[in-house]
Amino acid sequence: MENQQQPQPQSDQEPANKPPAQKKGLGRVYELVQERWPEYVLEIVVIIFSITISFALDEWKEKERKQEVEQIYLKGLSDDLKRDRVLLREVMAETQQIVQKARTLVKLSSQSDIDKLGYNQVIRDVKFVFKRPRFIAEDATFADLKSTGNMQLITSYLLKSSLFDYYKGYESIDQVETAELQTTNFVIAPVLLKRFPVIGDNALEKKVDLRSIINEIEFKNTMYVRQTTREELLRDYQRLYKQADTIQAMLAHQLKK
Repeated sequence: MENQQQPQPQSDQEPANKPPAQKKGLGRVYELVQERWPEYVLEIVVIIFSITISFALDEWKEKERKQEVEQIYLKGLSDDLKRDRVLLREVMAETQQIVQKARTLVKLSSQSDIDKLGYNQVIRDVKFVFKRPRFIAEDATFADLKSTGNMQLITSYLLKSSLFDYYKGYESIDQVETAELQTTNFVIAPVLLKRFPVIGDNALEKKVDLRSIINEIEFKNTMYVRQTTREELLRDYQRLYKQADTIQAMLAHQLKK
């Protein structure tokens, strides 16, 4: 028949309207979301909560671990400083004796001064002034903190700053003590060794003319160098001891936490 419609060719483009099946599927999803959205929201909340708790637990464990390691370091620092304070007290006491004896020897000027002090005592005092008490800090824990990068575990900034100041002060003392060693070996020792017996007291009694020696400029300068050098070190020891005292109190406070 002429009026019969011919089939139209299919177009490559998508139809404007979605197929019924697709509409039905999306509708079903929409219905499910509407019906069960509280369950889905709850599941999402549970997942987020679980992840948050997991992260919080890991963070808590890491914090606990760091605190435990910090306490170990704090205990080590405390033990080191306790040992330092004991040694500093010993060094300060001996240094004070050296300063006192050097002052006395500088003031000697006559035979009556020698007789008053005693010949053997003058010899002993001269030999005592030879002594070089030296402070060697126990810095193993501090050195470990720096070398391992664990200084960040010390949470107190004031404590860290005080520790750096303390050990910097120790390094300064060490340099002065080293310079003193050179002075003793090359300046003081040659003067004293030529004039005074190093061993024995009574066996050498009256064999040294102390009256002439004590008035020598070289002798008095030598005693004065020993006095002033040790006075400088004594002030440094005292200052370092006060720092150690302060840091020890800070460490005690941190260890109680």
